Amino acid sequence: MSEEIQETINENLVHLATSSKDGKPNVVPVGGIRAISDSELLIVDVLFDKTKRNLLENPQVAIAVEALGKGMPPRGYQLKGQAKIFTSGEMFEQAEKMVEKMRKGGRGHVELKVKSAVLVKIEEIYSTVRQKKEVG
Repeated sequence: MSEEIQETINENLVHLATSSKDGKPNVVPVGGIRAISDSELLIVDVLFDKTKRNLLENPQVAIAVEALGKGMPPRGYQLKGQAKIFTSGEMFEQAEKMVEKMRKGGRGHVELKVKSAVLVKIEEIYSTVRQKKEVG
C-alpha cells in the first residue's frame, strides 16, 4: 500500500465486508483500523458479531474506503485480503493501545472493550475513483 492509501485508511471510516462459508454477505463500518505496514491492516473488534462469525468461517475480506471533499482530489480504494483473529498476544495488545489512543483523541467509545484484533494481509488493491486527465 502506498502512503496515500495508508493515510486514507487511517483518517477515514472504512467498510469491512465479510461472507459466511455459504456466501451470505455482511458489511459493517469500522473506525478502529490502522495500516501497520505496507501490506497489513489492524482492525479492532469491539462490536463484531456476524462479522466475527464470518471471519471464523471464511477469512477472505474486502475493505472499501473513500475520501471526498477534504481539500484534495477525491480518492477511494477497495482492498482485498485474508484476515486472522487474535484474542491475545502482540496484535491484541496493539489493538488495545490503538483504542486507548483513539479515546484520548476524543474518538471512540469509553465503555467499549477490545474483544479481539483482526490482522488483514492485503493481497489486492483497486482504485474506486477515476481521476480526470489534466489538460494542457
